[in-house]
Amino acid sequence: MNFRSSIKSRIIIAFLAFSTLLTILFAISSLSIRQYLQNDLIAQTIQEDLDAYMLKLSSDPDLVENEQVSTTFEAFITTPSKFHTNLPLHYGDLEEGTHVLSEAGKTYIVAVNKRHQLNNQPVWGFVRNDITHIDSNPQTLFIAFAVMFLVFLLLAYILANYVSAKALKPLSKLAAKLEKQHADTHLEPLAGYFHDDEVGQVAKALDAYAQKLTDYVIRDKEFNADVSHELRTPLTVIKSTVELIKSNPKISAKELDRINRIERATKQSTELTETLLLLAREERKEHPGHERTQPGQIIRTIIEGFEPTLKLKPVKTKITENDWLQVKAPESVVSVVLSNLIGNAIKYTTEGTVHVIINKDSITVEDEGIGVTESELPKLFDRHYRVGKSNSKGSGLGLAIVKRLCDLYNWNIEIKQNNTTGLSATLTFN
Repeated sequence: MNFRSSIKSRIIIAFLAFSTLLTILFAISSLSIRQYLQNDLIAQTIQEDLDAYMLKLSSDPDLVENEQVSTTFEAFITTPSKFHTNLPLHYGDLEEGTHVLSEAGKTYIVAVNKRHQLNNQPVWGFVRNDITHIDSNPQTLFIAFAVMFLVFLLLAYILANYVSAKALKPLSKLAAKLEKQHADTHLEPLAGYFHDDEVGQVAKALDAYAQKLTDYVIRDKEFNADVSHELRTPLTVIKSTVELIKSNPKISAKELDRINRIERATKQSTELTETLLLLAREERKEHPGHERTQPGQIIRTIIEGFEPTLKLKPVKTKITENDWLQVKAPESVVSVVLSNLIGNAIKYTTEGTVHVIINKDSITVEDEGIGVTESELPKLFDRHYRVGKSNSKGSGLGLAIVKRLCDLYNWNIEIKQNNTTGLSATLTFN
């Protein structure tokens, strides 16, 4: 089974994708919130300290200007006329409030207060905090998030396996029940083993479908048995009647020829009936004594049966027996296959020769007929397909029956274009 196409794999992939998305969103939001809160809290703290000190300074003239306010932060009190020498000059242009500034490879949060006066002169307060070390901390945080991501991914995989196993357990149980069902055993209902959920509904549908198939098979077997019985009886009557007529010593040669044609047709009908029943049952009928059929004699009998047709057009037949061939199969099956191949060759040959070649393990039927195009060759074994449909009177079932019989007995049938305008059909026996 392809892992990507299984339901279990789709559940696992969905779990992993969902966990990955949540982890990434959580990491991004955590880092953003951390950065925002961290800078905001620092800025708010130093601004409040600066505001409190400046308020105290404005109310207490004894506090000295240009002195450092805090040892924790860099805090300075200065005036526009005597700007503190430790502060960059551009700080004088900063508006009141907090600012994030980058200086000499470092990052600072600077709080500015310019709204107070001392001795009727404006006084400015600055508090600066170095947050460079804080900005470098996210690297460690990213590593922590990466480890958390891998841990969450592993947990999601374990959970997905557990959930998928639980969710698919009824389906696995249903599949196991179906595998135990065999065509030669009674089909046991499945719905009783499952709850009335989605799997239970599938089991009910399978039970209904299996019952329909069972009814169809029973009707088919009964029909085959009825056809076998009803056809064999009149064929047996015809055969016995023909034998009785042939025993009459006063019968003329012309009448005897007609009686022989009836006898051959009866034999062909009997063989065809038996063969079609074998196909309907899909079973190979082999003789317990491993008796073998000689196709050479069957071929001569078949060609003899087509003599009335051959007399109506300039078509000759030729048999070349390169080797002695025997086939482990009923005579009726071999006869049906060869009758269709030779009959088609004679039917579609308006002038020329139909050549039957018998080899050690194969039979080839070559004709000089109308042939088919290369694209039509694969369609010859399709049911109801006919070459030259407008002129053909057949049903298009002959070669389809031949192919099914070959599949049943593990024979190989191949039809291809030959050196003439016609076709060559090669039947290879195993």
